[in-house]
Amino acid sequence: MTQNKNRKEVTLDPQTLSLLQIQADQQGRKLKNYMEQVLKEQANRFELTDEYKSMMDEMLDKHYNGQLNYISEDAFRKLTAIKK
Repeated sequence: MTQNKNRKEVTLDPQTLSLLQIQADQQGRKLKNYMEQVLKEQANRFELTDEYKSMMDEMLDKHYNGQLNYISEDAFRKLTAIKK
């Protein structure tokens, strides 16, 4: 089974890399593999708050009831452009 993966560049200071290398060595992993595992674990800890869920439910209700006014990206950029 092939997984689609995105490549991202991360720049870390030497001290951080050294500490991560020590932890990777303790687990018998390569540094890259260890960092990927740490990031996966962190991402999987994410939980939506009740406040966020309520806000999204309210926004979806407004969307389905036609109570939201959408504008194009161009219109948004014009409204938010900094005047010189």
